[in-house]
Amino acid sequence: MKSKILLNKNILCWFFCSLIISSMSGCYSFVGGSLPEHLITISIEPVEDNSSFGVPEFKDFMTNELIKQFKNDGTLKIEENNATSQLTVTITNINEVISQIGQGEFEKERKVQITCKVTFFDNVQKKIIWEKDFTNYNFYNVNDGFVGRNESIRTSIKNNSEDIVLSVISGW
Repeated sequence: MKSKILLNKNILCWFFCSLIISSMSGCYSFVGGSLPEHLITISIEPVEDNSSFGVPEFKDFMTNELIKQFKNDGTLKIEENNATSQLTVTITNINEVISQIGQGEFEKERKVQITCKVTFFDNVQKKIIWEKDFTNYNFYNVNDGFVGRNESIRTSIKNNSEDIVLSVISGW
């Protein structure tokens, strides 16, 4: 008899929980989960490099990577003039450090880290939506020399570009 009462209570509890959950569906939302409706286009300023790393190709690579990422995403249409929003990116630091020492104290691996300062601006309401730093890093084998280092920097730039696009379209 006790097991029947316990079973009935469990069924009744399950029924009320299901009813509450189903009545709440559609009420959940993310804060800042999307762009304001009036932002439909974006102007991407050429990336500046204030890192003093000395390789000017990286700023051009990042500008092209951002354009490619925004085109692939499709949320905002890229427009040079009269865009409803504007993205400004500055590479502030490219840092290279020893990551791993091999047997006999020989350097095996290096870490490169890229930091960018990014401003996302609302041209309609004339205000900054957000301003923040993005940092990504990657490793390369020292035996790969400058080719490995530069490829590692490009990978970090791609990762930063993906993070920037995600932050713009999600409103974070």
